[in-house]
Amino acid sequence: MCNTNELKERETYLLEAFNDSDFADELKQVRISIEEDLKMFVTHLKKRLSEEHKIYENIESRIKSKDSFKEKLYRKDYIKTWNVTKDIKENQQMISKCLPDLLGFRINCFFWQDEEIIYNILKEYYDQKNFTNFTLNFSENKIQKNGHTIYKLSGIFKEKYCFELQIKAIMHNIWGEVEHKTIYKNKNYDADISNKIAITEEVFNILQASDKQLVTLFKKKNSEKHLIYALFYEKTKEIVAQKCGTDILAAHYNGYFQIFSDSDNIQYIKKYVAFSLLETDFSKIEGNWNNPDQKAVQLKVLITTEFLDYNLKCLFYICELIYDLSTFETFMLFLSKYLLEKYGAQDESRDETDAFGDSDEPDMDYIENILTMLDDKIGGRKKNG
Repeated sequence: MCNTNELKERETYLLEAFNDSDFADELKQVRISIEEDLKMFVTHLKKRLSEEHKIYENIESRIKSKDSFKEKLYRKDYIKTWNVTKDIKENQQMISKCLPDLLGFRINCFFWQDEEIIYNILKEYYDQKNFTNFTLNFSENKIQKNGHTIYKLSGIFKEKYCFELQIKAIMHNIWGEVEHKTIYKNKNYDADISNKIAITEEVFNILQASDKQLVTLFKKKNSEKHLIYALFYEKTKEIVAQKCGTDILAAHYNGYFQIFSDSDNIQYIKKYVAFSLLETDFSKIEGNWNNPDQKAVQLKVLITTEFLDYNLKCLFYICELIYDLSTFETFMLFLSKYLLEKYGAQDESRDETDAFGDSDEPDMDYIENILTMLDDKIGGRKKNG
């Protein structure tokens, strides 16, 4: 047994050895060498993984801090069990070979499920003798005290320097840092520790669920157009919700995107999103909406008569974000003109001059197709219309 004075003396010798500037420089060079070997593995890893698995190219690393080293001397009882001498070099050699996490390295990936995949590829890479400067221990228990799996290995560089290597996903890393500082490195007595552990476990479950959602989103192949639509919705939903009197807006936005789906309108939406991200005012698209031809006026009357005012106005509230539409009446003329131009051009059985026949009266079969299409997009057509 060591008395207090002996413990203090041993601590002094160990801290002197650990804090020596030459030893620090030595460890920095070891850190660089290990990083270089791990970077070669990451290059190999990127070739093996599919696009669904994402990793960070940079290796995170650290040398144990003075405060952490001192704390661990007592927590792990190294202060008593190590063969401490008065020789600084001997103590440095002992620290290098006996402190498991003297140096720490981490390979970061995006998603939790990829940790095991990377671990297995690392073992295969190691078994093929691709690392020549260090050895790794793959037989260690991967279950932590908290019951969760961690992909962590101990290693030793040139039989002289101990290090630790972790493979961690973003969410796992965030949770680990919180748990480590809140639960395991809490210096003060905490009467509420049981409750904090329970809360930490709840956070773990939430982060795992979030991770699964991120995987789903990442794997889903969204086109640029749909991403622009999503951003436009996020940037405008509060404005539209206030005017519509509801935040149930999915059907209204879907209708808008489906009706105004030509390339010009997509570019207008894209421009709106760009300006909003830059927090710059968007200049609305101007046009001669108030001077439509007779056919557009007749279509406007039919739409106004046959559709619920609410559905049309919800579409108006979205449209007026992009177009310079001063009133709902202006919007209705704009919409009618747009529908005739866009959906009239799609009917190959008639040309532009006779889309409504020779008379000023519109072809009612053709108009019915437009009304049916509009009802399909925005809903709200009156049953007795």
